[in-house]
Amino acid sequence: MKILHFSDTHLGYQAFDRVHEDTGVNAREQDVYDAFERVIERALEVKPEVVVHSGDFFHRPSPTNRALTFALEQLRRLSDARIPLVLIAGNHETPRTFYNSPILRALRTLPGIYPIFGDHWETYHFDGVAIHGVPHINDERLMRRELERMEPAPGIFNLLLLHTSLGKRFLMDEYGEQTFPADLEERLQGFQFLALGHWHNSQKVNLHPNAWYAGSIERLSDTEIGVEKGFLWLDVHSPTEVSVAFEPLATRPWLRFEIGRCHERSTADILQQLADFAQQNEVKEAILSITFSDIRPEQSVELTNMQLKEVFAETFQLIIRRRAHTAPESGTRLERQHFERLEDIFADFVRHQSAADPSLAERLIERARAYFRKSEEA
Repeated sequence: MKILHFSDTHLGYQAFDRVHEDTGVNAREQDVYDAFERVIERALEVKPEVVVHSGDFFHRPSPTNRALTFALEQLRRLSDARIPLVLIAGNHETPRTFYNSPILRALRTLPGIYPIFGDHWETYHFDGVAIHGVPHINDERLMRRELERMEPAPGIFNLLLLHTSLGKRFLMDEYGEQTFPADLEERLQGFQFLALGHWHNSQKVNLHPNAWYAGSIERLSDTEIGVEKGFLWLDVHSPTEVSVAFEPLATRPWLRFEIGRCHERSTADILQQLADFAQQNEVKEAILSITFSDIRPEQSVELTNMQLKEVFAETFQLIIRRRAHTAPESGTRLERQHFERLEDIFADFVRHQSAADPSLAERLIERARAYFRKSEEA
């Protein structure tokens, strides 16, 4: 039996103030839709016996009409092709209160689509394979109850869907995320495969012979730079044997460049390094994260965002981070401050230079903010 495992699709995700030319949708939202559709296309080509999704199908508990409509249209294609899908709720789409209805309930309207949500472990059987799912449950007491209740079916291949961190290293500093209880890890050994969600980078987990995070289908932060996005193919050969292969997806490139010890360089030298990077890398339509480390306030003022956009005119989005340098006084350590907006650097510089007259500093800062905003809109 062949199984497709994907996860963390985050339908409805938006970022940056960019609009897709053809659809009029937030461009990053469209990137996610495009990646999702590529997964569906591959499922329709290969026709696995079942598809599984391990959580964070939607980016929010109350997705937009567009995100919900897109999801129903794409899942209808699987349903019409008689390819079943089993999916569990993740922390992103699970309502935070009992007053909101779980959005995954809407997917039950499609034949062959089996969403698992609420506060119960559920199991579905497909030709000698049992697909188990424990959804994200906000109440840790109820979550533990279901983890203690779950049992593999005897004599067949058992796949368990979980949206959790198997060990603290897979936490993502998000609301509601959970770590699998260490004292219950032994219970996982009865399942032949753990299809994991929550961690956005695809990788095998050593805690179990066959535990895999499928990863997200698009990069959603710069912590995912350099990591391929895609999904997993499982070939179940027997009740105890499975082989796993990762298939990458074409996604928008996201690059990183950092210039260190900026306070020791001239502004011209920094601009030349940026120009060299632009020539040596494929930056067209890419997201680019640039970090200036130990940069002096006056350098930050000289390196305007307008200049940087001219150097990287073909990029999709520039993300600028400036870690400010403050000259150490005698007996003191080098202090660093982290700024992402140029106007914040300028404000810090003015307050430092006009410490004797704070009211004058604030008037200058307020007037400067208007110019910065005008420059950004140009």
